[in-house]
Amino acid sequence: MFIPSCILVSVLCLPSAFAFKHHNRTGNHTHFHSSENVVLNHQAVHQPAQPVSLGILHTNQLSITANTSHVTNVNIAAQQVTSGKVDSTVLVIARDATSAYSAYSGLNDRGIPYTVLVVPKEGATLPSLNDTATHGNFGLVVVLSEVSYDYGAKGFASALTTAQWTSLYTYQVNFGVRMVRLDVAPSPDTGTQSLGSCCTGEQLISISNASAFLQAGLNVGAGLTTKGLYHYPAKITNPKIAWEIAQFGPATADNITTSSTAAVINVIDGRQQMVFFLPFSTDWSLTSNFLQHAWITWGTRGLFVGWRRAMLNTQVDDMFLETPMFDTGENFRVSAVDVAHHITVMAGINKRLNPGSNWFMEIGHNGNGNVETADRSGSDATCNPGPIEYPDQIDTPLEFAKPLGSGSSIWPSNASIEYGNYSTACLEKDALLVWWQNPANLNAFAHLSHTFSHEDQDNSTYFDVVREITWNKAWLAQTGISQAARYSSTGIIPPAITGMHNGDALKAWYEQGIVHVVGDNTRKPLLNADNEHWPLMSTVASNGFAGIQITPRWASNIYYNCNYADCVVAEWKNVSKGVGDMYTILGIEQDTNTRHLLGLHHDAFMFHQANLMYEDADFYTTPDDVTTVYSLLEVWVEYVTREFTRLVNWPLITLKHDDINASFRDRMTRDACKPKMSWDINPTTGAISSVTITTTRNTCSVPIPITVPASVTDTQGFATEQLGHDPLTIWVKMAGQPVTFTLSKIVSVF
Repeated sequence: MFIPSCILVSVLCLPSAFAFKHHNRTGNHTHFHSSENVVLNHQAVHQPAQPVSLGILHTNQLSITANTSHVTNVNIAAQQVTSGKVDSTVLVIARDATSAYSAYSGLNDRGIPYTVLVVPKEGATLPSLNDTATHGNFGLVVVLSEVSYDYGAKGFASALTTAQWTSLYTYQVNFGVRMVRLDVAPSPDTGTQSLGSCCTGEQLISISNASAFLQAGLNVGAGLTTKGLYHYPAKITNPKIAWEIAQFGPATADNITTSSTAAVINVIDGRQQMVFFLPFSTDWSLTSNFLQHAWITWGTRGLFVGWRRAMLNTQVDDMFLETPMFDTGENFRVSAVDVAHHITVMAGINKRLNPGSNWFMEIGHNGNGNVETADRSGSDATCNPGPIEYPDQIDTPLEFAKPLGSGSSIWPSNASIEYGNYSTACLEKDALLVWWQNPANLNAFAHLSHTFSHEDQDNSTYFDVVREITWNKAWLAQTGISQAARYSSTGIIPPAITGMHNGDALKAWYEQGIVHVVGDNTRKPLLNADNEHWPLMSTVASNGFAGIQITPRWASNIYYNCNYADCVVAEWKNVSKGVGDMYTILGIEQDTNTRHLLGLHHDAFMFHQANLMYEDADFYTTPDDVTTVYSLLEVWVEYVTREFTRLVNWPLITLKHDDINASFRDRMTRDACKPKMSWDINPTTGAISSVTITTTRNTCSVPIPITVPASVTDTQGFATEQLGHDPLTIWVKMAGQPVTFTLSKIVSVF
């Protein structure tokens, strides 16, 4: 449990109304936009699919309540694959585009090419599976819910005809292509028997045998919830064609006392398929995001265009500023002791993360806060020309679009575009700055600008915004912060993510060398509607100025104006109408953000300086029964990373701001090049012996990542990447010709 330290040492402090002692620092510069306190929405463009009503599914064993059907089986003569070429593009077959997301999202996370076939109740025509007898168009077929519909008296059945299933199965056999079936009812055709449908209570699911997809890096036995995923426990009745890869645990509330089969691999007459007896909902379910790595790795044989990389990018805004706390209204500003503690935090977390990991925090600085602290009176001659002060700003509507050239400047009219050139004697009156100027402290973190005074920029003038950029840039140089080993010079964190529809602000950014900024995933106008792994590029029509990259960033329930658990809970209940305590919130954060990590989202996570408070912070007990004092950011990272390492053996890394933005930009660029991999099957071995990479015109301005299960005989001088337990990634530069690699270890198609 979390225990307020003031209760433990009550003689040393007086409790506030929330039973916690607060730092009491005052100041008059607290300009923060209300948009930093939001009800967390879906934080995604994609919206969940509508559930399909349940009906009765009849099998030759029993009748169950279901909204899918069992496998349609057709006898296909076994045949050895001899030779040919198979494109690795994945064919996804689904009832509709919305539900198809739960299959293609995992492919898109890695950059694997895919095609979606939507099959309505009336049926649809299959695409051409192979152009010739030796060239297959798809390297994997994924079917969701058997594309089943309720046909009344007939019950649930697939909208694909027997002839179409025959075509798919024949293609599998002829080209050695695997099939994945998600949300299937057990039946003899999968070598299983249904034990009914489930559950009213909790029933965990876990990987029970990962030997067929070791490259997925999933930890066997790590249980996850099936709540919200209507599923069908099974038992294996024909071990000649089925073996278990995942299992459901007992379900106490439903009087199920033993484990049961959740997924199998079938080998039927030379045809291979992986079958899950539960649906997937990757848009909200951590469980689905975890399990998808089993079928993606197995289905592609770990050989694909794209890469698997998990990133934890934690950005801390408002360094040097004071922030009024939500519960008390008192201003709080971190101390050097607070920040120093997080060097120890980073070292400890990195020690516990999986091999190959490297996590570090990134700090967004506001130089005016340094001047304010050094010159409390605002009239110290040593600090001439003094801090920049102005009246509180009036909040604009969230997506306010300022007419170009409008607005009134609030910076002093005599403020030059050139920096105020404060004396070192002034700035170093602030102990926090002195701490940051120690190179060991500075280089433990990454750094970037958060503007000089944190002026909201939705209605700002060009005059003000230019100075917000130039003054902070000069202050960062004067104090030595911009000399940090991990400093980002071409991007900023906009104050409260404002100015996004202010063309004057964007123009000022651009003219001062700022070409990318972070956005806010709670605001859909700031997200790329075409691909969640792409940034949004500003346009004159939407933003007032073209050419600024807006890179997505996650919000959380750890609020900018909280430094204690009670504050977070109070604000959560006020803003989101939440029910529960701090552990409820941490559970939500753990599941939500581990899902983002397993979904290979590289969006940074938003935190603020108050979240770093360690002096006088709360005690917490983590799920593995460790009780100690944590800052809010620290306990969030503990919960998320412990869950991540419980589930997978992947490395977790961080990039600095400029590199994150470059990574997003490169992803969008290479997707436009339409990269594709083809497998070359050796006629002697009946196995994949080499792969060929192509793009549109076989050129691309950025390298194309490909993942291979072992290695290749010659990397041809291309950059390679392999961290910890990860498979090898080769970054291929396309220069006008297809690029072929011979695999160091052939990959069987059986």
